[in-house]
Amino acid sequence: MKYKQLIFDVDDTLIDFAATEDSSLHALFKSHKLPLSSDLQKQYHTYNQGLWRRLELGEITYDELSEMTFHDFIKEHFNLEVDGNEWMNEYRSYFGEAHQLLPGVEDTLRFAKKQGYKLTVLSNGEKFMQRHRLELAGIKDYFDLIVTSEEAHYSKPDPHAFDYFFSRTEIGPNETLFFGDGLQSDILGAEKYGFDSIWYNHRHRKDTIGLHPLFEVETYPEFVKIMQNDFQKAY
Repeated sequence: MKYKQLIFDVDDTLIDFAATEDSSLHALFKSHKLPLSSDLQKQYHTYNQGLWRRLELGEITYDELSEMTFHDFIKEHFNLEVDGNEWMNEYRSYFGEAHQLLPGVEDTLRFAKKQGYKLTVLSNGEKFMQRHRLELAGIKDYFDLIVTSEEAHYSKPDPHAFDYFFSRTEIGPNETLFFGDGLQSDILGAEKYGFDSIWYNHRHRKDTIGLHPLFEVETYPEFVKIMQNDFQKAY
């Protein structure tokens, strides 16, 4: 067996982030009696992704992201002054209950477990929320180790996040593979740290930074086939 340990990201790798964000945002805006058009929702998504990129680059802290997200967005689009942390806490309460799995996740985890892989999680997120969502989704027990950026005090792709992860497991990077959707956080993070990855590109994004994942797949059945071939490339 080429690898002994598989690391999974959570949002948009295991759990459908788009569905989670959609339901959470609608609940938040409905609670505050504000209109949420599809165009405004797209603007929020782009804005929010930009903040997370700034977090991953170390330009802002997690606390700053939490305060800025809704304070700045609501100010810009509705000219209202709101408590950013209060809104974020409410949003997270909705987000923490959403747990729609992406197609093929559980079958793949079951297969990988039967093959003897140690299944783990490394997520840029909060400790309680990510564990809770994995539990609600019915897949938490597949994982031998779940690590979040809140615990590590660093976010992927920062090498310190991976330092913390590998301090918690007996299997080293040379026997580990990362499976994730995040080009910047997951694939770049693994590449910088010196171990292999598979890019789960189910959103059909372009590799704008020239990375070198071992494979690129769009579905979980593709990932299973690669496991069946012990991650050997066909030449």
